[in-house]
Amino acid sequence: MDPAAQPSRDARPSPSQGRRVFRRIVAGPRTYETLWQVFAVSLFLTIGVQVAVGVATRLMVDSWPAYDTNAYWLASRHILQGQPLYEQSTIWAGGVYKYPPIFAQLTFLIALVPEVFVDWAWRILGIMCLRYLCGSWRLTLIATLQWPVWAELDFGNVTLQLGAVLLFALRDRRGAYLLPWFAALKFGPGLLIPYLWLTRPDYRRPLAIGCGVFAAACAVSALAAPGLWVDYLGTFGWEAASEMRALHVLAIVPDHGGLDFAIRCAIAAAAVLVAIRRRADWLAFLAAAATMPIFSLTRLAVLVGLWPLWLRDRVDEWRRSGGRVRGAASDALEHLGLVSGPVAPAPTAAPAPTAGPTQSGRS
Repeated sequence: MDPAAQPSRDARPSPSQGRRVFRRIVAGPRTYETLWQVFAVSLFLTIGVQVAVGVATRLMVDSWPAYDTNAYWLASRHILQGQPLYEQSTIWAGGVYKYPPIFAQLTFLIALVPEVFVDWAWRILGIMCLRYLCGSWRLTLIATLQWPVWAELDFGNVTLQLGAVLLFALRDRRGAYLLPWFAALKFGPGLLIPYLWLTRPDYRRPLAIGCGVFAAACAVSALAAPGLWVDYLGTFGWEAASEMRALHVLAIVPDHGGLDFAIRCAIAAAAVLVAIRRRADWLAFLAAAATMPIFSLTRLAVLVGLWPLWLRDRVDEWRRSGGRVRGAASDALEHLGLVSGPVAPAPTAAPAPTAGPTQSGRS
């Protein structure tokens, strides 16, 4: 081999130069972005495949019935057939209706529809409410892959619908008309009524009208079927003495449901008082959404509403304050499009030219 064709000792990269090149490649912004995208896509694909397999399996086995929606469908059927609407049960019993009679009376026609269609119509409505809570379809897709949201869609409860109404009421006066109805379902939304009354004077008329309309509807319902309301009021006795022991259920006093709910209501009321003083919509939303007769970990699904309501602005303010750690911690949100891109520094204004001595014209 020709010695002239061989690289000289000086042309070969030194070990220190090789390390520097390696650091530039590994720690470079393009490589970091690529690694992040590979990780995120792999994670979402793994979880997404598991969810898809679970849905397909349930659909092939039994059309995937909704646990809580079954109670709503059965209640409408009992109204249509003149059967008793309420019965004493335990916390883990299925098909038990626990809401005021007026809701079953207003929706009695769904008993004429096959239950599987009711289940899926309610789930689709839950997904639309989740989209409103998230503020974007991208975050909705991510949230759907999380266990609390997935469980609520599986059960077909009213949690996602309730969270959407709470967020809507904080954004728009028209939502105030719906608050009394959802307060009758889960009690917690009633905490938002005094908050809005004291912090938003323009909400007082819609709140008063909404409460009046709901009270009038309940009066008509009681006149039409007084026995149902007597039975409904009787459920408070055995529910107050029931045990709060079931899968995913958290209770301060597990042996006494009434005392447990009273303690949680007191804590939520104190939080609302703080929210009124500080005009903290996010705290009022949290207190109203978390206060239910039965607190299950699946109820955490409504917390996605805190993102468009409060967290997004806080995160954006935090990341824009500068710093490598803050920038790296928010890179994931930026890649997902949940926060805006980095803000370019404001251009520095060039100094104005100073006036020189007056030049004389050509002679």
